[in-house]
Amino acid sequence: MHRIAPSQVLRFIATTAVILLLTPLSLAAAQQKPAPPLPNSQAQLGARVKDLEARLNAAEQKAASAAMEKDYITRVQKQYETYYEKAFNTQVWTLSILGLILTAVFFLAGRIGFAVFDRRIDSALREASTQLRTEFAQLLGKETQALREANSAQLKTLEDGLTKRITEQVQDLKTRSSFEIQFVQGLAAAADKRYADARNSFRRAMTLYTSGKPRQLIEKRHATSATRNLFVMFEEEDKANFTENAKEELARPLYNDLGDELAQAALTLGWLTPLLNERKSAQSRTIAAEPKLGKATPIEPKPPGAPDDDK
Repeated sequence: MHRIAPSQVLRFIATTAVILLLTPLSLAAAQQKPAPPLPNSQAQLGARVKDLEARLNAAEQKAASAAMEKDYITRVQKQYETYYEKAFNTQVWTLSILGLILTAVFFLAGRIGFAVFDRRIDSALREASTQLRTEFAQLLGKETQALREANSAQLKTLEDGLTKRITEQVQDLKTRSSFEIQFVQGLAAAADKRYADARNSFRRAMTLYTSGKPRQLIEKRHATSATRNLFVMFEEEDKANFTENAKEELARPLYNDLGDELAQAALTLGWLTPLLNERKSAQSRTIAAEPKLGKATPIEPKPPGAPDDDK
């Protein structure tokens, strides 16, 4: 196909514009009466034509310059495309060759060093296994020693507790046995009318009862019987002065913790009740008269077998 130059297009456009501008003027001149042309109008028309030609020449030059610039840009673009295509192909070939080389190197290294890697892995596994066995043996030894010590301490605690319990049970058994012996001896002495000996035996029995009272080693009814028999001895021995003698007996510290037992004994000994009331009133007056300087020192009961005997 024949290519139209941009200069020809611009020339055609300019010629068309000039014709369009001159056509109204020619029509107007044909309709009017013929008159002689003015010198100024011809000069202006000539100047306008020259101006249009100058513009047309400038447009043609610009069009030619634009066409040349476009051709230059097209050639440069093709050169760059060619250059980048060659560079890309070169890089692809370079990477392909490098990949082949690395594949070959890795293949050779794997074939040559696979046995070395296996030996190193086996050696590392053996070392780790040995270290784990050593640490496990040490830990097991520590745990065993700690368990042995804990078991020894627990066993010692159990042994001490068992020994203490056995000792307490033996002592409690001795206390109950001693109470029964003293009670029976008191009954025997009362039967023989040995009233002082009987009171001493019953008093020892009451002392044993008070020593085991916190643990309730001896039943209260047995203690009540021993208390009643002790005060009966005063009535049997001296009917004239037995109340005074019983009052002196109640003044002993032994009876401070035997309020319930004395009250139960008084249920069968009517004469004992006034003495207990009098003793209780005297203790109340004494407590009210004493200055409150602190807690009183508790009276320690006498050891079994050594009561305060009658003289």
